[in-house]
Amino acid sequence: MVQGEIIATGTELITGRVADINARYAARRLHEAGLQVQAITLLGDRAPLFQEILTLALGRSRFIIITGGLGPTEDDVTVAAAAQALNLNLFEDEVLLARIRRCLKERGLPWEERYGRLAVIPQGATVLDPGGAACGFSLKHGDACLFFLPGVPQEMRTLFDAFVLPSLVDWTGGGECLCQRTLRLFGISEMQLQEVIATKAEFQQGVTVGYYPNFPENHLTLTVRGRDRRVLEETMDRLTACLAREVGEVLLGPEEIPLEDLVGRGLKEQGLTLAVAESCTGGLICHRLTNIAGASDYFLGGVVTYSNQAKMDLLRVPKEVLAQQGAVSAQTVQAMAQGVRGLFNAAIGLAVSGIAGPTGGSLEKPVGTVYIGLATSRGVQARHYLFHGTREEIKSLSAQTALDRLRRELKP
Repeated sequence: MVQGEIIATGTELITGRVADINARYAARRLHEAGLQVQAITLLGDRAPLFQEILTLALGRSRFIIITGGLGPTEDDVTVAAAAQALNLNLFEDEVLLARIRRCLKERGLPWEERYGRLAVIPQGATVLDPGGAACGFSLKHGDACLFFLPGVPQEMRTLFDAFVLPSLVDWTGGGECLCQRTLRLFGISEMQLQEVIATKAEFQQGVTVGYYPNFPENHLTLTVRGRDRRVLEETMDRLTACLAREVGEVLLGPEEIPLEDLVGRGLKEQGLTLAVAESCTGGLICHRLTNIAGASDYFLGGVVTYSNQAKMDLLRVPKEVLAQQGAVSAQTVQAMAQGVRGLFNAAIGLAVSGIAGPTGGSLEKPVGTVYIGLATSRGVQARHYLFHGTREEIKSLSAQTALDRLRRELKP
């Protein structure tokens, strides 16, 4: 099996100020593609060990991925150190330089001499240019492939997915194509998901399956390889359909479509509007909804009625309901949903009230008790949940469950 390694540079990584997500992302994607990573090394900026580590890597790995240290500042020394370790001359790539000047001009930024460092690469390097984002470069050295990527996570991922992974799959697979799909699920545990996959023959032959908890969801990555991309896409569609039949509504869909986007699409397709009343989630639901471009087409507004007085004044929750049933109750959350629906004249009112903790719980209503209310033209309903975890986790689960409850309500 072809083995490789990853070298991630940045002082922020070895001081613990920033978690290394680049190497983790690359390692995960490589594993899914059947490519083995035998070592991951973290180094600080200006690290004298870089040349030593790179030399060692060349002696034991067929591919090496280096992230970080490609910027314009004085501590970005990866290019120079690599050229010295590989005994290569540096040169200024005129095409790359022109591109950098053009990007700066488009963004209204003045030229500075330090930006010229971005166009200096080792002799024989191939520029990895995704168009519109930071560039990297690749090198062949002996029988090893080296890829140099920026340290900014989004830029690194763009280059990795567009250039690095396809190149490695083609190189190691003799022209094979790679087809991957990551599916999001909510309401099923990782163990339950594994049991489902283990019972279906469709997933046992020629399919690499990866399980990745991504709180509060679970993500499932499917990978297939072959020479005909159309056949691979058809295979992936069959696998997705098979999973949907087995798990039902807990399958949200592909990774690139978040739950709040699914909710927005459902509202838009049916010509419905939404208003939200939040208590324990503190505006988290509204935040997620408005992360989607075009949310103003269906989301009218929301209120955070944290105190009982706010619930009464803004949402017209009856004082006697709060006194007799409490702020965290089915009756209160129903009144909140009806109140916010009327306040904004929306088709749907969504409301959440609960005890996020770590204090405030009781034997009758322990920490994690949450009620979610939904008011529509057909009436109002409330559901009770008991979540576990930290305050932040309970808030996140409450918002996720509320949005998922609405998603299911909108399904035809």
